Amino acid sequence: MMISNKTANISDSDEDLMNNMYNALFQCFGIIITGYMSGRLGLVSHAASIGLNRFVGTFALPSLIFVNMAVLELSSVNLIFLGSLLLSKTLVFVTVALITVLVTRPPDMARAGLFAIFCTQSNDFAIGAPIFEALYKYNHPYFVSYLYLVAPINLIILNPFGFAMMELGKEYDRHETTRRSALMGRISRNIICNPMVFMTALGLITNIVFNHNPPKFITTFLGTFGNAFTATALFLLGLRMVGNVNKLRGEALILPLLLIAAKLLVLPLVIRETTSIFLTKFGTVNADENLAFSMFGFLYGMIPSAPAVFVYASAYNLEMDLIASSMVLCVCFSAPIMFLTAKIISVAKLDPSNNIAALKTYQFNVSILAIPASLWIILVMLKKLKSFPFKVVFCLVISQVISCTGILLEYLSGSPPSHPLTYIQLMLSIAGDMSCYIWTGCLAFTLLIMNKPFTDEFQNKILYFYMILSWGVPVLLVSVLMLICQPPSFAKSDFDQNYVYGTPEAATLTSILLLTIMWTVVCLVLYQRQQHKIVKKEVCTENVTDIPSTSKQFSNTDSHSIDTEDFKEGLLYVKETSSADSNEYIKHFLLLVMQTVAMFVTFSVAIWRIFGETNGLYLELAYAETSLMRGQSIFTLLIYGINYQTINRPIVRAWNKFWWGGSPIQCPSWEELPYDTRKTCDNFVFKHREKCLAEITHLTRWKLWKYKKTFTGSELITWLIDNNICTSRDDALGYAMKLWNGQVLRHLNCTEHFQDVSNILYTFNRR
Repeated sequence: MMISNKTANISDSDEDLMNNMYNALFQCFGIIITGYMSGRLGLVSHAASIGLNRFVGTFALPSLIFVNMAVLELSSVNLIFLGSLLLSKTLVFVTVALITVLVTRPPDMARAGLFAIFCTQSNDFAIGAPIFEALYKYNHPYFVSYLYLVAPINLIILNPFGFAMMELGKEYDRHETTRRSALMGRISRNIICNPMVFMTALGLITNIVFNHNPPKFITTFLGTFGNAFTATALFLLGLRMVGNVNKLRGEALILPLLLIAAKLLVLPLVIRETTSIFLTKFGTVNADENLAFSMFGFLYGMIPSAPAVFVYASAYNLEMDLIASSMVLCVCFSAPIMFLTAKIISVAKLDPSNNIAALKTYQFNVSILAIPASLWIILVMLKKLKSFPFKVVFCLVISQVISCTGILLEYLSGSPPSHPLTYIQLMLSIAGDMSCYIWTGCLAFTLLIMNKPFTDEFQNKILYFYMILSWGVPVLLVSVLMLICQPPSFAKSDFDQNYVYGTPEAATLTSILLLTIMWTVVCLVLYQRQQHKIVKKEVCTENVTDIPSTSKQFSNTDSHSIDTEDFKEGLLYVKETSSADSNEYIKHFLLLVMQTVAMFVTFSVAIWRIFGETNGLYLELAYAETSLMRGQSIFTLLIYGINYQTINRPIVRAWNKFWWGGSPIQCPSWEELPYDTRKTCDNFVFKHREKCLAEITHLTRWKLWKYKKTFTGSELITWLIDNNICTSRDDALGYAMKLWNGQVLRHLNCTEHFQDVSNILYTFNRR
């Protein structure tokens, strides 16, 4: 009876914990959505948002930090955990900055510093603090205090390097040089004058002087400001999302997705592994505390980036739209991931072996979906096999089919461990996974050499080499594992069924994954540098050919001068091309990003399997690995196998009918118009358009959006009469119809003819 009561109490506490978690997530993201809708509907002006931002950054947040630092019991702080957090952030900071410098040409220090700060500075107080207070309310309540230690350390140690890089990049763009002492002085002054840093230092001094028990009137006064921080900061974050959602389209999504992957995927895993290793090697905490700290670090890494990064981008006039868009996506992606992680952490000590049957069923279900997706991609690829990169993608999809087939045989067959069918399905699943990793590296290398003038015969030889490397080597490695390791002996519920041959298999997969990830990243960096050289040659050629040979008024130096901005091409810059080759490159690049993310998650699971203990968080990663690796054919289908224009066309038509009341009307071409209509349009454009545009157009709200330079049909008719262009409303209506047919003006979405009414909006087309 006592045991059952204890179990019931644990269940009740877990239920209360998740209820608090639900409330915290609803509080955070509900206020963000409220702020976004307030900005979208115009309830809060731009000037008001500036005032809110100043209040949050100057009063509310510094007061909150001071109060928490003043009452913090410093003796309870685990310095090893704090140091491992700092080391993890430093590793990610340096890696992001280094890759950015290598990819951009000329090396862009400013963007490298900004992107590194984006991937390491979290929104600790507005989003992190409410969630952690709900999650660790009963167990480990002191974890929340680490937020008030990590954030200022990030500002004092890592951010100055980012600021220095942005200052250097700014000077490079202005072609100026500044003494190092002046540069360091400016950066130091900005850091010292930062209210967050100043109040952190003041709070530590107060803590030491008053022995973490400051006078009550100080904590009460500043605590009032601090209590206003959470709601105001979240509301302000929603306001800043207004106008940035529409920019998340097409190629503009690539770089934000890379930054978000580094922030929400790479940083949490690096923090988890680093804290676990450091606490095990140098810490004095027990196994349960070690697990709690590592899981706290993992969840901490998933907090979305801080809005202060957008402030830095604005101060240096650097990639403001990109950072704003990335912050929007980061907030949207972090919500479900943090909730799932918190749910796993609430049952952190569960034994994954109790859920391995469910994991195997999930693998089976995903594989069933992946095989038809792979077959559809193969049918689509048959028409594109003349392109060498598509041949490599075709082989990659075949490997995905092989891997999923092995999973299906494993789940459906009831063969004993020593049965030949068991070894066949193990060969298919393990070798199929390895070949998928290697084919990914081959695709990256193919993109690097695709601009070379290779003959078809030489390309075939490269493809044969790829096949030997990607299919022959995995078969050989799995055969060696089968010969030197113990035969597989497991039940359907065994946890080690993920790695049948134990540590040797995990070590082999880890080695292949590490080499493939490094090779893929290096090839992508070299490809971007190669693209820069091509762009540089094209720019030089265009600048030389644009200059008349008979002109003698410019010197040779002037005639060959080229702005450095022309060379800033690559992943980190928008490249305006509309060719089919560019679209194919984007597809290949997205596939490589997806495969790299999947391999990184698999690499983390393998490392965990070798060095760590299995727990609930491991189970979450195992599900993530299954979704990414077994479901990679589904992602490949989304990239290559779907004609989005065919799908979008009926959706857009239905939306236009719902929103605008009809589909766009096709106007006649200019050549098909009568002579008098063309003459009327030309006369209006040259004599009256600018005056009409200045006098009758205005900013109009219609439904949820605001539209610039709009007017109604009746306003234009009245203006034509008032300016003596027409004598009557009927005459003016005929005149306006000619302008509409000549596409001088149009309905907002081209779904209405011109009418003399006051409830339909029109606008002028660009000249």
